[in-house]
Amino acid sequence: MSEEQTVESVIEAQGLNDYKERSGWQAEDQIAVEYLDACVQAANTDSFNSFKSNPKYTTILEHVLKEQGQCYLNIAREMNEDALMENIELFKDNDKIGRPVTHAYPGLDGTISPTTLRYIKNTFEMALMLDGQEISRIVEVGGGYGGLCKVLSCVCDFDEYILIDLPQVSALQRKYLDQFPEISDKVKCIPSTDVKEIKDIDLFISNYALSECDLESQMAYYNLLVQNSKFAYLIYNLVNFNDFHYNDFIDKIKEDFTFDSGRDYENTVILATRKDESN
Repeated sequence: MSEEQTVESVIEAQGLNDYKERSGWQAEDQIAVEYLDACVQAANTDSFNSFKSNPKYTTILEHVLKEQGQCYLNIAREMNEDALMENIELFKDNDKIGRPVTHAYPGLDGTISPTTLRYIKNTFEMALMLDGQEISRIVEVGGGYGGLCKVLSCVCDFDEYILIDLPQVSALQRKYLDQFPEISDKVKCIPSTDVKEIKDIDLFISNYALSECDLESQMAYYNLLVQNSKFAYLIYNLVNFNDFHYNDFIDKIKEDFTFDSGRDYENTVILATRKDESN
């Protein structure tokens, strides 16, 4: 940033102060505005150093409770305790930036954030679904600050990871993942306002974000991204929004995928494999 520029002028020039355009995201106005403002400030100021503890940010992310973290840890141990313990220090690198709330858990040295434990659980669920398949291109809609991308990278040597999110969030993702030079060159952060069709996707991911969009946006993402994927891992949020469209989305995904579903507290986990991949 040059001496003539201020944070405010940079934000205005990038259009990041327009919180009305949300690409179909159906969050409540006040929550959405506060969250997006927290993202903008983290991407452009020293608040980046503690953004994971910002109350305006934690209404959307980094709000996993300690007890929920224990549950995710137990699930991860059941799925693959060896991989968990071999990689736990690498996973904990996700907590070195942003000053998240961390806790001590039995059997683990030091502390770890419950959110990182959830990302570990997500990663191990995807590994079970993929069953050794090579993964080159990953596309994630949503993605928060890029935490799942960071955690997944510890055990998956992907060639390209594309994150799609609102422009304010995308700017924070870019700044966050640039702190990890081992993966920064593999990651693309695309604002949701610039989304185009992407083909040859090995793994599509959306934890909560896709389900929190209006149905028109969900179908658009399906046609541009999901149907071009070999595998899809989604968590569908059924509790925070009034218009869920869950059955409509499930009917759509049944056209191209076979899938199993499970629960993540009040939410539904979908592990989908393209029909031509499951033969």
